[in-house]
Amino acid sequence: MVAGEGTAHRHSVLVLEDIADSREALKLLLESQGYRVAAAANGSEALRTMQTFRPCVAIADIIMPTMDGLSFRQEMLKCADIASIPVVALTGHEGLRRHALTEGFAAALLKPARPEELTALVAGHCPESAEKPRSTGRSAAQTR
Repeated sequence: MVAGEGTAHRHSVLVLEDIADSREALKLLLESQGYRVAAAANGSEALRTMQTFRPCVAIADIIMPTMDGLSFRQEMLKCADIASIPVVALTGHEGLRRHALTEGFAAALLKPARPEELTALVAGHCPESAEKPRSTGRSAAQTR
């Protein structure tokens, strides 16, 4: 699935996760909510994908080989045409979650992220979301 070059798709998400099963689970969750999803195994792959696929939001694991989530976000911020795309960090470490928030991430969640929390965050960054997520009783801005 490829978006038009330089065009942000309102219902699209880029998932960065090095663990194949986790990447596929995130992809299936978001597709079930009506989003178009591109997936990458690391930050370098994701930057190449973003040359043609412009998501409304990216979800990035922090610890990955080749290029981690923090380096991916730093590289994004250097490129004017993708710097404004929000990135949600996923990590299993509380210290890295807090650090991600100081490095330009729109939000940061601890793994395993609750599906309702993740889809609410995505919906908040994607105008006219494909399908409204079910209410979780928590604000999408709240993170763990």
